Order: sequence, then C-alpha cells, then structure tokens
Amino acid sequence: MLWFGMVLSMGGFQMQMLVRTVLVYDLSDDRLITGLVTLGFAPSLLLVSLYGGVLSDRMERRLLIQVAQTVNGLLAGGVALLIITDNLAWGHLFAVSVIQGAMFALQMPARQAAIPSMVGKENLANAFALNAMAMSLMSLIAPALGGWLYGQIDPEGVYLVVAVTMLVSVVFTSMVPKMYPPVAANADSVVQNVVAGFRYIKNNKIVLNLMIYSVIVALLSMPFRMMIPVYGKDIYGSDAAQVGILLTAVGLGGVIGSISVANLRSGHRRGWFLLGGAIVSGASLGLVAGLPVFVAGLIGMIGIGLGEQARWALGQSLIMESTADEYRARVMSVLMMTFGLMPLGVYPMALAMDYLGGQVAVGISAVLMLIFAVVSISFLPRLRNLR
Repeated sequence: MLWFGMVLSMGGFQMQMLVRTVLVYDLSDDRLITGLVTLGFAPSLLLVSLYGGVLSDRMERRLLIQVAQTVNGLLAGGVALLIITDNLAWGHLFAVSVIQGAMFALQMPARQAAIPSMVGKENLANAFALNAMAMSLMSLIAPALGGWLYGQIDPEGVYLVVAVTMLVSVVFTSMVPKMYPPVAANADSVVQNVVAGFRYIKNNKIVLNLMIYSVIVALLSMPFRMMIPVYGKDIYGSDAAQVGILLTAVGLGGVIGSISVANLRSGHRRGWFLLGGAIVSGASLGLVAGLPVFVAGLIGMIGIGLGEQARWALGQSLIMESTADEYRARVMSVLMMTFGLMPLGVYPMALAMDYLGGQVAVGISAVLMLIFAVVSISFLPRLRNLR
C-alpha cells in the first residue's frame, strides 16, 4: 500500500512539474522566471530536509507522509481555483513550489527510511530498485498524460486531476501499518540529532564518498532535467504534448535503469555500474546538445534517465546498506538536500540558455559531467571497488 501511495503521489508530482513549467513559460515568456519558479522548491527543501530527517527518526513515519500528501493535494486544488477565477500569477506558482519543497523534505526521508525495516537488509537493493522503478514509471506515464491533458482540459483541469490523485494517495498510505522509528533517536534534542547525523556521515567513509558523488552528479545533470520544457520549446519547437514525450523518454530510461539495478547483486561490481552512470549521463547530454533534432533528443533523454537511476536507485541502496538503522532517515535527509542545492545548477543553466543558447549550455554540462566521471573513476577507489 505504501508503494501504491507513492506511485499516485509521484504521478501527481510529475504531472504538476510539467504543467507548472509549461504554464509559467506561457504566462511570462521568460526563461529566467521559468527557471526561478522551477527551482522554487529547492530552498525550502534544503532548509527543511535535515529537520525532516530528524522528525522521521523521532515520529511515526506514516503520519508525516500523509500530512505531506494532503498539503500537496490542497495546493494543487488551490492553483486550479486561481486559474478558474483568472487570478493566477507566476508568483503564486513560485509560492506553491516553495511549499511543496518543504513537503517533499518531510515525506521522502520517512518513506525511504521505512523501506529497510519493511523488507530486510537482504532485499534492500530490490526494494529500492522497485521504488525507483515506480518513480520512473510515473516519469514515463505522467508527463505524457499531463501534456496531453493540458491540451484537452486546460491547465486548471490538470491541476484538479493532480489534486484528486494526491488525496487518493493518502487513502492508500492509511492502509499501511504505523511505522515507528528506532527508540534511540528520541533521546537527544533535535540539534543533537542533526549533529550526530552529520558526524556519522563524516566518519563513515563509504557513505561520505557516495554522498559527494551523488551531489555533484545531481548538480551537473538535474538542472537540464528541470529545464527540458524550455529546451524542447526553444530547440525543437515542441508543444506541451511533445514536451511530455521528451519527459516520458527520460522515464523510459529510468525504467531500464531500475530493472538493471534490480538485477544487480552483492559481488556484481556495483561500484563500476554506479560510476558508469555519470559517463552515460554525460554522453547523453552531449548527444542532446550536439544534434538539435527531436529524435536525437528522445534517444538522449533515455540515456539521461538510465544514467540518473544508476546514481539514484543504486546510490540509495548502497548508502542504506552502509548505514545503521537509527541513522537512516537523517542520512537520507542529507541526500534529499541534493535537490535543495538545485539553484546552484538550475539558475546558471537558465542564464546560460538565455545568453549562450540551449545547445551551448547543455554542451558545457556534458563536458563537465564526463570530466567528473573520469576523475571519480581515477580517484575514488572506495566507490570503484564497491561490490
């Protein structure tokens, strides 16, 4: 039931991401404003992530997930009402993005930390791969559906669909037994819990290396993913439905990557698979930048989704395997901060697209990603030797 709730919640989230980006670009016709709204969730995610991790190690986790899902559903309904009454401005979309970032920071550490206790350590890789596959399937289906619905029932209709989807996810989550955290996490203050989490990461060299790698790869790849609607409109002349197809291609790559991760076992040189994801991502970004053709873009998007799952699904599994039970939510909350660091990449990407053009901006990301992949393979033996 937790999985079904997550599927519905992520489906609504993916539809909303597409519709919000297309809608704000239609409202403003400004790449920088579009980039600002797109990354609006990041500051609150960055600020709330650590607190969300501590809460997940101290409070009943199902309740945290349900609160976040409910707020997200109500926000989507509010945006629909603003559109219907012709009162929507891009600032409203920015505010909603900020609040949703905080909700994401509350629910994701709780959800991810609950998985190991539900499936056991021996099934952890498969569980995270299944979780990532669900997210990828929603990336495959939801953007295309959202783009099609945008043309059929207008943005307000899509936001109403998102609101219903989010609220139904609350019902599925309520069918899961209550998920209490380890008792040890409740002994100290919130600040002490946060400090203890960072100290644990610092002392666990494998987790530290995985964190550093994940953050840098995310900073180099995720900004383009957030700006795909703008890139599609500018370079391919895509409408909302075609932008949905591009995002669906990313989801298809994610499904392929998730299946590959699910088939990996301890001893399968998982470190090389993890590091290879950066090479695939860099090469795919290079293809997108080098060939301004829609079909080439689709192939590149598949590669981007594949490379992303090597970082996300496999990276999460390796981190959780290497983390003690009582620290899992806090460690996961630090990983969630990856998204909160997005402004460090998205806004420069938007500026580069504005002043240098989309292809040059993406080409720079591709080169930096490939350089980082080579450096990681050469100088991070702890990751390279993971099995």
